[in-house]
Amino acid sequence: MLLAAFSHNRIFQTRFWLMFSSTRLAQLLSAIPRLYFQQSTETHQADRYVKRCTSWQLLVTLVSGHLTQALSLRSLATFSETLAAHRYHLQAGPIARSTLSDALNKRNYRPFQDLCEFLLRGISRQQRKEVGAMVSLIDSTSITLRGPHFDDWTAATKTRITQGLKVHVGLDLAQLAPVYVNITPANVNDLTDALEMPIRAGMTYVFDKGYCDYNWWYQLQSKGAFFVTRLKKNANLKVLREHSTVAEQSPVMTDEAVQFGKKHLGGKRLNDYRDEPVRRIVVEREGHATPLILVTNDFARSAEEIADLYKDRWKIELFFKWIKQHLKLKRFYAFSENAVRLQIYSALISYLLLHLFHRRSGFPGTLFELTVRIAHVLHERPEAQAFRERRRQEREKLKAAQGSLQL
Repeated sequence: MLLAAFSHNRIFQTRFWLMFSSTRLAQLLSAIPRLYFQQSTETHQADRYVKRCTSWQLLVTLVSGHLTQALSLRSLATFSETLAAHRYHLQAGPIARSTLSDALNKRNYRPFQDLCEFLLRGISRQQRKEVGAMVSLIDSTSITLRGPHFDDWTAATKTRITQGLKVHVGLDLAQLAPVYVNITPANVNDLTDALEMPIRAGMTYVFDKGYCDYNWWYQLQSKGAFFVTRLKKNANLKVLREHSTVAEQSPVMTDEAVQFGKKHLGGKRLNDYRDEPVRRIVVEREGHATPLILVTNDFARSAEEIADLYKDRWKIELFFKWIKQHLKLKRFYAFSENAVRLQIYSALISYLLLHLFHRRSGFPGTLFELTVRIAHVLHERPEAQAFRERRRQEREKLKAAQGSLQL
């Protein structure tokens, strides 16, 4: 219902914004369907009885804070003062520190979650349009939240390894942008979340040993999807045949069709994959004494391609590192669960907005270079930047001409 309501006005809304408020910040935010966000806010009653700092104002402030790497609530409130000159078009202005703190703790995070999922669907649609195979890298990262301010709501769900929240992500390999995000307590197992994740036919899912469950792998295959993962050392397998001949110079040591020997997976749970063949690929690892043992239901790709797919899995680790470092997701402005979720979702929204702007603008540099440039001219109009560039070129030409006259 929300999608149908905003789609009619989206084109007009985007043109209006770019015509009357063409700052870099406005261009980034133009990818957000304002009507959709407003209706989500009303659905969740996030702004009920709110007089200052609406959910939209909080979103604009947090996105700006991520882009400029504001390190504290005070610096975030100070930066919000720069929004005063664009209050009319952005519908956001200066926010006092105490008001900002109150908003982080009391504004419902659900509209931010809805907006994040809307942008993820846009990335997913683009994924289906891309030429070539669809590949999704699956993993999670922990957000550590310890201390007297966090323990009230994180201590009950802590594990032996971590305490706080866990962000589960499915990352499109071609775009290096997430298509699936879910935030859970730290004690939610990766596989537990994966069982609830939507599966798309034709997709190749790449994940590590933390997602080892033969029945889930069988579900992936039953729904027309492929998987590539590592095999545990104690896996009970029966070799059926050699799938392909290994070249002498290849890092692939063996490529075989195998079958799981276990009929039960602990207790009385039957192994649904017991009668289906899978493919085991053993790859030599440089600098390691033990080889890499991979398993997949993809019998079409070459063994080298399967090995390269698993090697690309580390790109999701780089994604986690990127958002934590460049969008400052290591320090939090407030300590409640609602405030932390607001900051995580706004960081993900900022990344998705940067990704969309990077793709649409045709910027030749990396996403990091784009982020740095936008952070320096966040409230500047593009024509002002173009004017400065022309003046710089004219000065360089003048210097060159003066040098030639002296000769």
